[in-house]
Order: sequence, then C-alpha cells, then structure tokens
Amino acid sequence: MVLSLGEQTVDNVSKKQAPLILPFTVSAKNRTLPFTEEMEMAAILINAESDRKKGEGLILRRPAEELTFVTKLCYPIWLVPWNSETLVIDALGASTRTIQYEALPDVKTFISEVQGSAQTRQTYSAALSDRRHYFEVMKRIEEKTFLGLMTSPDLLEDLQEFLMEGEKSEHFEFREACLTPNINESSISSSLSELSDLKTTLEHEIQSLRDAMKLLSNSTKRHVDALREEVREIQADLDGRIAEAKSASMEKISQIQEKYDVRILKTSQRFDKQLQELHQERVKLEKAQDRAAEKIERCDTEIQESKARNDSANERRWKDERETWKKEASSLKKSLEAIDKQIEQTESQKKVEIANVRAEFNAESEEAMKEVRELEATKESKTQLNQQEIKALENGASAIIGQIDVLTKRKRSSLDELDRMGMKEHRRKTTLAYIPFYLSCLRAAGKHKYIAYSPCVAGSMKTTTKLKGMLGMSRLASLFQPRSKAIGRVLNQVITLAERDPVFKKELHDIGLQTNMLKTTESRGGILNGLNNLRNEQWVSVNEVQTLSALLKT
Repeated sequence: MVLSLGEQTVDNVSKKQAPLILPFTVSAKNRTLPFTEEMEMAAILINAESDRKKGEGLILRRPAEELTFVTKLCYPIWLVPWNSETLVIDALGASTRTIQYEALPDVKTFISEVQGSAQTRQTYSAALSDRRHYFEVMKRIEEKTFLGLMTSPDLLEDLQEFLMEGEKSEHFEFREACLTPNINESSISSSLSELSDLKTTLEHEIQSLRDAMKLLSNSTKRHVDALREEVREIQADLDGRIAEAKSASMEKISQIQEKYDVRILKTSQRFDKQLQELHQERVKLEKAQDRAAEKIERCDTEIQESKARNDSANERRWKDERETWKKEASSLKKSLEAIDKQIEQTESQKKVEIANVRAEFNAESEEAMKEVRELEATKESKTQLNQQEIKALENGASAIIGQIDVLTKRKRSSLDELDRMGMKEHRRKTTLAYIPFYLSCLRAAGKHKYIAYSPCVAGSMKTTTKLKGMLGMSRLASLFQPRSKAIGRVLNQVITLAERDPVFKKELHDIGLQTNMLKTTESRGGILNGLNNLRNEQWVSVNEVQTLSALLKT
C-alpha cells in the first residue's frame, strides 16, 4: 500500500492527468519573512518532541516515550468531475458515504389504475377511496454506499481553498513517500455510474410523482367542473319549474283568500253585533248605577236634615229608602261585572274563531303551495348531494396529492443532496491530488503510537505572542497553526487504518523508518538551520534550541 521514495513518480500515478501537489506550509497574509522547508521540519520536530511523554508519575512511573521517526508523507485524494461539480474521493478508501432514500410504491401502476378509473365519476371516486393510503403504506428505506466519497461541507470548503495553492507538474518527482491509492479510476468510474443512475432514478421518480399529482388534479377538476355544471343545470331547470308552479299556486291562494276573507268578515260582523248589544246593555247599567248613587246621596242628605229637625219618623223613612237603593246599587254592580265578563268572553271567542279561519286559510294555502315546496326541496337536496360529492372528490384527491407532495419534497431533498456532494468547481478531467502531512512514531514499552500533523499556516510575531513567551507559554502554536480541522480528520485516518490493518501498519512503519528526517546528516543539518531561523524570529527560546540541537547531534 505504501510506496518507497524511489518508486513514486508521476508516470506511476496517472498517465492521463498530471497530479496536483499541495503545499504543507503556506505563509499567512501578514507574514513578510519567508518560511523555509527547514523551518517547517524544525517546527514539526518541536511539536513531535512536545507530544512525547517524558515519563510521569511518582508512585507508578510511566516509561518515557522514544521518538522513533518523523517523516513526511502524502495522502492521495481523487478530484473527479461530475455533474458540473468536483467530487472528492479518499483514494485510500478509508472514508465512505452512505446515501439513504425512501423507496416508492409503484407510481406507474397507480397512474395506470387511476387513468383507467377516471372515465366516470363513480369509478374515479371509488379509485380515490381505495387508494387513500397508497403512498403512506410503504416506508422502506434503501441506501447506497460509495467507498471513498467525502462530502463534509467544511472539508469541501477548506479543500477548495487549499487546492488553489496546489501545483501541477508533468515531470515532478516526489521527495516524499506517498500512500498508494486503493481506489483506482476504474472503481471511480463504476461509482460515478451508480451516482448517475441514482440521480437519474430520483429525477424520474420526481417526474412520475409530479405526473401522478397532475393526473389527480386534472381528473378531479374535470369531474368537479362537470358536477358544478350539473348543479347549474338542475338549478336552472328547477328554478323555471318552481316559478311556473308558484304562479299557479298564487292564483289558487288568491281565490282561497277571497273565500276566507268573506268568512272572516261574516264572523267579525256576527261577534261585533253581539258586542255592540252587550256594550249597550252595559251603558244602561252604568246609568242605572249612577242614578242609584245619586239616590243614596240624597237619602244621606235627607237623613241629616231630619236629624237636625228631630224628625225621627222622616229620618226612618229616608233610611229605609237608602237601604233600598244600596241593594239596587249592589245588584247593578254584579250585573256590570257579569256583562264585562260576557264582553271579554265574546271578544276572546271572536279572536279564536278568526284565528281558526286564518289557520284553515293557511293550511289550504300551503296545500296550494305543495308542488312549489316539493320542487324547492328537490332543488336543495340535489344541490347538497352534488356539493357533498364535489367535497368528497376534492378531499380525496387532496389527501393523496398531499402524500405525494411530501414524497416529492423528500426526493427533491435527496436529489439536492447529490448536487451538494462536491465542490462548486468544474474540472475537465479526473485528477489525483496529494496532501502532504508529517507522521511521528513514539515508542514506549514495546508499543508504537503514531501522530499525524496536518498542513499549517505560518503566521507572524504579534504583541500577544511575545507576551505568551514572557509568561513561559509556547509561542510556536501561534506561528504554526493547522489550516483545517476537516483535513486533519481525513489525514488521521492513516492512523485508524494502521490500527485496523497490521500489514498496512508494518508497511507504514517501514517507510517511516526509511524516510525518517532524523536519519541523515544532511537532513539533521537542515533542521538545525531551521531551528536557528525560528530562534532568530524569537519563536523558540535558546534552551529549546540547545535541547533539540543535542537531540539532533546524538
């Protein structure tokens, strides 16, 4: 899986397209001094030495780790043009991308069955009812897994910016060992075919769902329009018949009214005559009552005068006469009460009899309007039935269209997901790119631990950085900052692969020993130069330089 230093040339990589070589270190915009490869190697060594455990614990002392090697490697990724974007594929195959999507019921069968039932309103309504849950029943999820495909948005964004700093060369010879791609262009072509097939399938499914919604919408509209036209025709026909029937009924009612008006008049006259006689009698009684009151009053006067004259005989006579008139007044009062009651009863009877006549008139008039009422009821019932049928058709179609719309949106989302899987750039050909990284190996108690260092941005000295140094804090972290966490996660997959695959781990370890930058005198000298340059920029202390210099000279 890992190639040696001498084996890795451009001709071994790709005969179709020159590889893209990405830099490990890029200077920040505010950095004015050059950042050399020797400074890069020195900074990596400082980080590796900082990550090495020196032996800890007072009671259970852990053994110190030894720095076995530090080497610079290249991680291969494929940049593949597809669908007006560029897919990023992990050439080692350590990454995978699983795409899930919802399996559809048979849309073509649904369309065919609905079309076959759409000729008549009754069969269409039955079809809607039978298929009310057609698109809710199936909830099966299907998935496709694409080996190596990397779609993380932060990775794509960081990598797109990183790629602009890369360099192509037809005759470039690597000085670093490069990991050999496990995924070749043939595998990529196969994956692209699957992606394209999936995209085409999703597009066809979306179109089929839209066709189904259009069919339901058009068929429902056609039947609803027909029903509304039927309603208009029924209403027009019945309105005409109602008008004719109402005209004939009104003539009958007019004749009936004339007859009952005569009855009411006669009844009223008969009772009015009785009432008149009663009122005349009452007037007579009232006058007689008034005369009795006058007589009583005269008697009272005569009695008083007789008393004044001491004429007891005359007083007795007037008292007897007064008693007679009082009896007459009492009798007249009872007669008036009786006649008032009789007048009240007669008036009440008059109202009842006239009301009965009017009731007979209303009943006979309503009977004359019977045909009109029946026609109006027929119009109302037929209109209601058609309105209910319209509502049932619209609700049934709307429910299914709503289910289809939800599926369409999900399919659209899946399709959009495919369209967002790559970088928003267009490449003409598939390109193999190499991301450089450093790998250190630490050994303790017979076990090896690997640490990957991802590409960095070299900054410049700031006031806050100098203050950190004065407080005893490391300044190098401010100089040498990883450019992308997402790219760092990809590079760390080398360690994951090594832990999972013993063969790969041995090859990786062997090539690390072969290309160890601490191995040759020339490389050590370059690192020393880099340390001094870092010291000149005040990124490292004198003690750090002396400690690392001693390590390089052993």
